[in-house]
Amino acid sequence: MRRIYIISGPAGVGKSTTSKRLAEQFEHSAYIEGDVINHMVVGGYLPPWESEESLALVWENIADLSVNFVNSDKDVIIDYVAFPSDIEKLSEKVHSQLKQVEIIYVVLWVDRTELLRRDALRIKEHQMGDRCLALVEEFERKGLSERFLYDTTNLKETNLNEILWNIRENSRFVY
Repeated sequence: MRRIYIISGPAGVGKSTTSKRLAEQFEHSAYIEGDVINHMVVGGYLPPWESEESLALVWENIADLSVNFVNSDKDVIIDYVAFPSDIEKLSEKVHSQLKQVEIIYVVLWVDRTELLRRDALRIKEHQMGDRCLALVEEFERKGLSERFLYDTTNLKETNLNEILWNIRENSRFVY
């Protein structure tokens, strides 16, 4: 059975690093970077947090790509900010087309101080500043089940293999 992994969390939490390394662990995998899908719109672009239509289009495209990759016998790793309602819609669309796929939803989490520290380490044009904290608050408001949270506050990049093992093996992340 193929799997679709959604690696989520606030900006700066380590989604991209984790997602790319996870994708490399599979013999047959596809990596979907949600920001790349989002930035395909050029004329009339609006950030996803300012336009529900833009966000819905991004998720529709991510779902279609995921189905195509699973149909091509690939595990899929999605790197994007994903709230529970996004995962519900993705799951419905994917499961309407695929019967043998498991969806894994992981929200990487760190405390606010560590989040801002990590964000400050990013190259200047990728730093999100206050947007990181706004996303933390949005996750808290949207009723995220704690079973999907993976707190990496006290983990470093040297613990990445442990993090990846937990994502792959811990059944609590199965959606």
